[in-house]
Amino acid sequence: MERSTIGRLLQHAAADEAFRNRAIENLGMALAQEGFLLTDAEMAQMRTWWSELEGMTPRGATDRIQALARANRY
Repeated sequence: MERSTIGRLLQHAAADEAFRNRAIENLGMALAQEGFLLTDAEMAQMRTWWSELEGMTPRGATDRIQALARANRY
């Protein structure tokens, strides 16, 4: 089964520190730079998850994204 766009995005963010850091600073811009196209519903879900990362340490954000990637097998 092929992963959804959200699944691929979470895996990419979990594995690529530079992308993850850009996405934490500006999610929309980072997605556009990487060529991710999300539906409105997918973007709303990503913004909800990303809002949880505000104020986290880089390691905390990485751990949270990895947990999301594991828990959300799209």
